[in-house]
Amino acid sequence: MNSKLDLAGALVAALGAFSFVQETPRTTADTYGSLADAILALKHTEAHLVRSILDGHHRAARAFHEHGDRERAAAEMALFANEGDNAIGGVRKRLLDGGHHHHAGGEAKGIYDPGFVIVTRAAKEKLLAASAAMRAAKTDDERGAAWHPFDAIASELIRSK
Repeated sequence: MNSKLDLAGALVAALGAFSFVQETPRTTADTYGSLADAILALKHTEAHLVRSILDGHHRAARAFHEHGDRERAAAEMALFANEGDNAIGGVRKRLLDGGHHHHAGGEAKGIYDPGFVIVTRAAKEKLLAASAAMRAAKTDDERGAAWHPFDAIASELIRSK
């Protein structure tokens, strides 16, 4: 009799193993998927916000340049190159301290400075050179020579996705 019970128990156990497949509940996987969507949307929103900051500095630099105020134009150009002022840099530091790196792979390859979202290191170098040239410019031709490369790079970065 024990062998029949043992056989029945083994059969129930075998059938039970097939009916209770180990898997994450669908609702949990769906919730995790929604969280991933939200995280990625926040990263996308961060890029839009930084482009907005850059656009503001670009517009201000253009206005100062057009009004012949090379010092203030150069300052705005430098702010563009640095993706904002010290207040924005403080936010960027907080994000980095919290483990958020918008371009972790790009940072590791030296393409982006830590925490930068839009401006690459190569672009930053050119933008800062244009800012320095604007600050040093004495003539309209020199101011134009400083402005045009800045404007071309800045416009492309603001448009990039």
